[in-house]
Amino acid sequence: MTQLILSNSVVGTHACNITKQAEEAIPTKYLLGKFGTQETDVALCGTSDLPIGIITDEAAAPTSGGPKEIVNVALLGSPDTLQAVASTAIAAGAILIPAESGKVTTLPEPTESDQICTMIGIALTSAAANQIIEFMSCVSQQHVVKSS
Repeated sequence: MTQLILSNSVVGTHACNITKQAEEAIPTKYLLGKFGTQETDVALCGTSDLPIGIITDEAAAPTSGGPKEIVNVALLGSPDTLQAVASTAIAAGAILIPAESGKVTTLPEPTESDQICTMIGIALTSAAANQIIEFMSCVSQQHVVKSS
């Protein structure tokens, strides 16, 4: 078996991007990623996951026993603006949180109980559902939407 060593996967410091192995199919660029089952892997982020960055590549699903594709992950909180895929219509200035399948959405409306969301940034442009949005990112942080 050949050992795979990723160029920037070792302990150290990295300039706004890291390399990971795609744990699953990444169907389009600019989806939110989270740590996979192994620290060298990345998987698509869901609504209740803690995102680490935007996967800027596409990847096929790994085959049984075959190698996983290498993808770039642009880290949240970097000084550069990032792009993401909107799950619904989003207006510029909206606070962004993870949606299903690695997409992003806005804070939910208040309900009868408090809701804890993970803020990832602020939209700089508007976008319709399934379009690319540009945003200013922050390190993932919990945000409480107070009950109405």
